[in-house]
Amino acid sequence: MKRVCACLLLGVCVWASDYDFDMSAIEVKPYTLSGYLKGEAKHQWLNPDSPMYPSKNKESMQTYLGEANVKFAYFKDAWKIDSEAIANYSDIDGTVERGVTLAQLYGQYKFDTNHLVEVGKKTPKWGKGYFVNPIAFFDRKKNPDDPEVSREGYILANYRYNKSYSGDVQNITFDLLGLKKERGLNEEFEGSEGTYLGAKLYMLYHDTDIEFLYMYASDDHDKIGFDFSKNLQSNFEIHGEFAKTLGVDDYAYLVGFKYLTAQELSITGEYFYQKNKTSPKEPFWDKQYLITKIAQKEPFGLLYSSVYYKNSYNLEDRSMQNVFGATYSFKNNTSLDISYTNNSGNKGTEYGGKLVEDVLWTKVNWYF
Repeated sequence: MKRVCACLLLGVCVWASDYDFDMSAIEVKPYTLSGYLKGEAKHQWLNPDSPMYPSKNKESMQTYLGEANVKFAYFKDAWKIDSEAIANYSDIDGTVERGVTLAQLYGQYKFDTNHLVEVGKKTPKWGKGYFVNPIAFFDRKKNPDDPEVSREGYILANYRYNKSYSGDVQNITFDLLGLKKERGLNEEFEGSEGTYLGAKLYMLYHDTDIEFLYMYASDDHDKIGFDFSKNLQSNFEIHGEFAKTLGVDDYAYLVGFKYLTAQELSITGEYFYQKNKTSPKEPFWDKQYLITKIAQKEPFGLLYSSVYYKNSYNLEDRSMQNVFGATYSFKNNTSLDISYTNNSGNKGTEYGGKLVEDVLWTKVNWYF
């Protein structure tokens, strides 16, 4: 009998050796690490009609940019530490600048499946718009040229309650934020010095995302807002946002959509309106804009490639910015993006008055 058992054990060992696998490959690690390295080169052609043209050095129109982004998160029981650091290098017409930014660093503690708190530097990312978010009361503004790029957060505290249901309302999430602006703390936050409290109620109602928001400001005007997003079909999504500053005649909103055809042509469009103009330093400072982006994945059967066109149209002065680009993804997590940008419009208009009229922009990204 012992011989039979020994033979069976030997057989199992031999069989198992044929199906060996690396346990470390499926082991859940207590941390995540990701990021990218990016290099950019721009060649710019100036606009002689720009008011800034006479004072500009016209000998060199080259710009070189480099960026390293590292995201690290560590998990331990109910605790999580999340962080993101960004290092930048820029050479604009021979003027070199370097810097390192701690974009996010916060701790999270989950009391149970429904309750958690977060404290530290974080980007809440409120809003449904792809290019602009009027309800992003606690975020820095998006860069419309690269809306997916990471943004630096603010130091705040966030409590969240989350619960799922089986009825018409499928999920409810409630966020309560607190932020303080004073000398040496959140100095770049938009608004007066003081205490800011934010509340956001999210509902998934009949497969529609709906959010109601309120921001209290101790020494400034309070704000309210709401947004929504719904898939009318699996390939057709609509969304919108509305924000109102209480006590003054000031509000802003956007409506938009994203449509994907069977041939993988995606069309994204947004109309943005704000009652009052903001500073010309803002990405969208005039009253109303129409932003459209069209992208075709793998045109002519060319694998891992795409082409795109983006138009930003100022409906007030009829000036616009057109971007034509193409991307290619290599197998080693590297992507190449080459685009041409043209700003056009009559003299004195927003895009017609920009110092740079044309840009040839090359970007290389490596992700890890």
